[in-house]
Amino acid sequence: MNTTPAHPARPLPAPADEAHIRRVLVLALGNGAQTPRPHKAWALLNTHRPASLALDLVLGDLDAVQQTLAGADLSAPLPPLQTPALALAAGSSLARVDALRPGLVATVKWLLQRGANPNTRWADPVRPEEQLPVLYSAVSRAGCFDTVQALLEAGADPNDQESLYHATEQADRRIIEALVLAGARWQRTNALYRQLDHDNLAHLRQVLDLGADVHEPGPDGGGPLHHAIARGRGTPFVALLLAHGADPLLRNGHGDTPAELAASLGDTDTLALLEAQGRSPAEKPAEKPAEKPEEKPERDPTRAFLNACAAADAPAARAHLRVQPDAVQRLGPALRLLPDQAQRGRMASVRLMLELGWPVDVPGNWQASALNQAAFRGDAAMVRLLLQHGARWHEPNGYGGNALGSCLHAGINEPDPAGDYAEVLQLLLDNGAPPPEPDDGWPDAMVAVMQARSAHPQSRTSPGP
Repeated sequence: MNTTPAHPARPLPAPADEAHIRRVLVLALGNGAQTPRPHKAWALLNTHRPASLALDLVLGDLDAVQQTLAGADLSAPLPPLQTPALALAAGSSLARVDALRPGLVATVKWLLQRGANPNTRWADPVRPEEQLPVLYSAVSRAGCFDTVQALLEAGADPNDQESLYHATEQADRRIIEALVLAGARWQRTNALYRQLDHDNLAHLRQVLDLGADVHEPGPDGGGPLHHAIARGRGTPFVALLLAHGADPLLRNGHGDTPAELAASLGDTDTLALLEAQGRSPAEKPAEKPAEKPEEKPERDPTRAFLNACAAADAPAARAHLRVQPDAVQRLGPALRLLPDQAQRGRMASVRLMLELGWPVDVPGNWQASALNQAAFRGDAAMVRLLLQHGARWHEPNGYGGNALGSCLHAGINEPDPAGDYAEVLQLLLDNGAPPPEPDDGWPDAMVAVMQARSAHPQSRTSPGP
């Protein structure tokens, strides 16, 4: 009879140590929407490392792990997060620290050799109902090619509906190649769409060469061309998608071709590219042949007005208003062009719409105003412009937050490389936002804003609501 315990008894940590261990694990593994902070986790461990099997695993201390887990049940959940051993080692973002990566990879391989299941799943403490594949953790949280490769060689399923999608976010492009070579399928993953969320032409070229399907339907019924244009990716991306066979005449759920979408968003260069290649119909085709094919339907003046605003064509937009002075007030749902253009960073277009009397707080994607969109991007110039036109820090978004929360979430967890979140934070504080309390997950530049604010509280220049 096997009487070996799931893991050898260890002294319970003191309350202070238990809190320390939990904090390190959250920084190393991430926590819900909070992305991992490997260098901060490593710094905390260098100040104090209490005895803990979970810490041994996220550090890749193979000697300590072997001494503790020899003969143990490797599937047993380990305190304090009730996480299996393989998930702790394979999902540790400390693999992004060069000095720790070899130990973590060796620990993962030892666990697999000892019989750990490469398709192990675990629950993030913030989302206990969601079982995450350990392969996804190695891809997204650890970002470690060697760990991914070890899991795949041990039989991890690359079609887990998570790993390929998140591999598009990784700088190490060997990861996505390894998944595809192991049999990962592109269809129904939205991975190509996620790749188009990032402004990296070389990475798009790689996924297309690896078989990403340019005909995969998007969430709104359109295709990758629509998504690329909506994300403001520009003509090199559009040309590459066309070269791989993307359909330039496909209509999205709103009935627009890629060219019509480009016109509605003011992307004149993309529109010219499509028209130059003979791939942009001047108008939507009629259901029946027209009696006089040479005659084109009369242009919709409201759409022409919106297209002019999107393209920052002030003369055309103002000419329309001289004929129809209440045009802005009559736009209805089309008013979302303002937050849509703010999300895409189209400063000239946003400035023109504000000058023409657009309501500054109209919602767009995720029920968020233009200020929320700009704050999420870390677009300080756009934030400043919107505040000058009456936007307020407390404008809500669809996640129950506001523009300050949009800035904090993106700046801490998924920053745009071109964003200046510290400057956006300062602008929102000056607009009356309540000063948030930094923690050790904050970027240094945002912490510095709060420290300066504490030292000089009179720096607030605008009263709160």
